[in-house]
Amino acid sequence: MPIKKKEFTLHTQSFDRAGKTLSFETGKLAVQADCSIKLQFGETALLCSTVMEKNPRPDSDFLPLMIDFRDSFSAAGRLGGAAYRRREGRPADDVILYCRLTDRALRPMFPKGMINDVVITISPLALDQQINLGAATIIGSSLSVMASGIPFDGPVGAAQIGYIDGKFIINPTRPESEKSLFLLLVAGKKWSINMIEAEANEVPKDLLKQAFEVGQKAIDESCDFQLKFLKNLEIQPKEVKYNQPSEEVIAYVSNIITKDKLNAMTGNTKVPFNTLHSTYEKEVLEVSKEKIADAAQPDFSDAKVKMAVFNVIKYFIRHRTVDTGKRIDDRDQKDIRPIFCEVASLPRVHGSGLFRRGDTQVLSTVTLGWPKEYLILDDMENNWIHQRYFHHYNFPPFSVGDAKGMRGPGRREIGHGRLAEKALEKVLPTMEEFPYTIRVVSDCLGSGGSTSMGSVCGSTLSLMDAGVPIKKPVAGIAMGLMTDHDDAGNITKHIVLNDLMATEDFTGDMDFKVAGTRDGVTAIQLDTKLKGITMDIIHETIERSVEGYNEIMDVMLQTIAAPRAAVGQYAPKIKIIKIKPEKVREVIGKGGDVINRIIDENDGVKIDFEDDGTCYIGHRDQAVIDRVVAIIEEIASDIEVGQEFDAKIKRIEDYGLFVELPKKKMGLSHISNLGQRYDLPLTNHFKIGQIIKVKVKSVDSDGKIAVSKI
Repeated sequence: MPIKKKEFTLHTQSFDRAGKTLSFETGKLAVQADCSIKLQFGETALLCSTVMEKNPRPDSDFLPLMIDFRDSFSAAGRLGGAAYRRREGRPADDVILYCRLTDRALRPMFPKGMINDVVITISPLALDQQINLGAATIIGSSLSVMASGIPFDGPVGAAQIGYIDGKFIINPTRPESEKSLFLLLVAGKKWSINMIEAEANEVPKDLLKQAFEVGQKAIDESCDFQLKFLKNLEIQPKEVKYNQPSEEVIAYVSNIITKDKLNAMTGNTKVPFNTLHSTYEKEVLEVSKEKIADAAQPDFSDAKVKMAVFNVIKYFIRHRTVDTGKRIDDRDQKDIRPIFCEVASLPRVHGSGLFRRGDTQVLSTVTLGWPKEYLILDDMENNWIHQRYFHHYNFPPFSVGDAKGMRGPGRREIGHGRLAEKALEKVLPTMEEFPYTIRVVSDCLGSGGSTSMGSVCGSTLSLMDAGVPIKKPVAGIAMGLMTDHDDAGNITKHIVLNDLMATEDFTGDMDFKVAGTRDGVTAIQLDTKLKGITMDIIHETIERSVEGYNEIMDVMLQTIAAPRAAVGQYAPKIKIIKIKPEKVREVIGKGGDVINRIIDENDGVKIDFEDDGTCYIGHRDQAVIDRVVAIIEEIASDIEVGQEFDAKIKRIEDYGLFVELPKKKMGLSHISNLGQRYDLPLTNHFKIGQIIKVKVKSVDSDGKIAVSKI
């Protein structure tokens, strides 16, 4: 009996996006997921699959959303992976950052109180290595969630904006990205933005404002594409479960946490505020224990009572700030918390900078390494790329008073580290100017809000302390937002807050981080709990943030005004020289005998060559470097006509003398070039080992050298 051909209902639609084809397809792949969308942009194809848990944990008090990006070497046409494994391992940092981008853009769009687990898996099917995957991942994930029937206030659009030769570029290719003044990734709904990730080369704030408006139009366009595609689908809405306090529970808790108790929370920094919050929560749970134990009152549970406590405190903080302009610690909206800076506080390290702002404390250290000690990026988008500067951010549990052990870096640590890295990479010297691999480690020793921007400031201090000749200092600030809304959810009143503290991040609406120099912005990151913020708020925040980080920089520069003139005592000293590429073989010698002898005789000096003849010589002692430079230059130098040497006689023949020249070259002084007439044999006049003064007369094409005695 013949096998029947499998049939399925396929929906596909294509759109033109800035000259590239963007297409959506569903119904063919991964049909057991709640929905799978194949997104293709150019020759890059991603499969975005969404599945929702139907039976969530009933006591959950948050949305368990997971964005899971599956690394794929095969999509890039590479075997990849370690030679003994040849398969994907731990996700690359870029993949983790794509997950964070998507989570930040989509999470605010799910209904409040929803507790069903939602897992969105992005599987690369084909990569043309031409576009940044961030925007495509957000768009595909948004469409997948909407088509699955899960409640979601989308669609969410996204675009990356570049700027080349005075023109804005939508979704620039990789070659275009390398030329672009900035790369601005934005996401959000139509007419509003809820996520920003940017790296820039000192971009003026007015140009950034224009870029956001261009980005908003591109977001709107990608939302329209999704809506057109969704019209062709039959979508069955899914039932979800919620866990949030009822009005009755909130009113009950409000009667326990009186106005006097709420007022007692003002004027406090993070730690005393959190102590009061914990005290009130325990008190309310104790008073409510009979209601919680009563099965006839299902609205009362530990989780719902705790959420009600938070809601009551959050409502108080927000309305006090919006209505009076006074913040929880009694600062005005533009005030920055007290700052403390210190450099060179640690022995032996190559550079260190301690930055404290309020309760946030970050210790940054610099390690200067050999040029060949670069970080190697080898993943589906990077084929053995050498990264010379990298920043690692650590957030140990003790920084927030948690009694937990240290673990490896999570997604947050990788994201914060990359943000600080982007903020500074444009001001670093070139390899020719400063031939070092540079690693900065920022350890968060105390967290009170915006440790990532503290890491930017700490990195600047430590780099200058290490003697890294950065072009300009960089500082960073986090901006917050509190809002009021009408019944339709539109913002009716808002207040932008300089120097966001942790409590305001917890209870507020956005965390808008901006870093830069005196001359322009170098990095931006926006997270918001709102479905989007309007362009006027974005413009106001950019304006205020530049003023704010410059105030912080003023304090930093009182501690160290410029990079130190030289690297420290314990940092390696490196000298770059250039020799002819064909001379490298002579310096190395047969089987490495020459270079190994130089290393052994000079205290293990480090020597490395590039194909173009660039030579790196490194040692902790500058005198050793200078000595080795002289040795290499002598070996690599050519013997030229007219040079004079003291040469040792190595062989005597009746027709002339063979003498040893530098670099163990042999020269022949013919009998006619000995300066006078000698009777034969010449052994009556010269001895083996005798030193005579000679001048190079000629060097033929075979390298034979003729000299004359002078």
